[in-house]
Amino acid sequence: MHAGLLGRGLVGTGVIMAAMVALTLLFATGCTTLADPHNYGPAGPIGMTGPQGPQGPQGPMGNRGPGGPGGPAGAQGVAGAEGPQRAWISFADFLFDFDKSEVRNTETGKVTKLVDYMKANPGIEVGIDGHADPRGTNQYNQPLSQRRVDAIKATLVNAGIPAVKIQTGAFGKTQLKCGETTEECYQRDRRVEVLVRPGQ
Repeated sequence: MHAGLLGRGLVGTGVIMAAMVALTLLFATGCTTLADPHNYGPAGPIGMTGPQGPQGPQGPMGNRGPGGPGGPAGAQGVAGAEGPQRAWISFADFLFDFDKSEVRNTETGKVTKLVDYMKANPGIEVGIDGHADPRGTNQYNQPLSQRRVDAIKATLVNAGIPAVKIQTGAFGKTQLKCGETTEECYQRDRRVEVLVRPGQ
């Protein structure tokens, strides 16, 4: 064989061998340095909890629920002061005969006048007070003045005035209008006085 060819053959064989050794080393090195991406190590300890984040905005208000049951009634308060006394006003006098309690026919016009007045003023209260002249004892005149009151009250109720609006009193000869000893003076005391005042 020619010495030149042999030399080139040896050189080529050496190059090939060197390349193979390099590849072998490369693969060997790569196998020892490349790690399996799915081969995880053991889990580490849980870290500390982070700080709380800021509070979010308030949500919309919900529907109002049903009302609860009412509580027990409280104690009654102290009563207030009594109001001013309402004054009675004289309306008319019904006159009577001596020792009589019947209503005279001449006095019935006063009943009509009182009824009309009360219809126009439905809040009015009526007071009727019976009296007698000074003749006779008080033990006799007291019941006589009461009979006169009862007669007037019955007449007013029959005319349409409610009985609950009528207050009565009988005073015998204790509240005289006249101090003279004349028939005219006595007549003024034989009376049932009608008084009126605004109702409560």
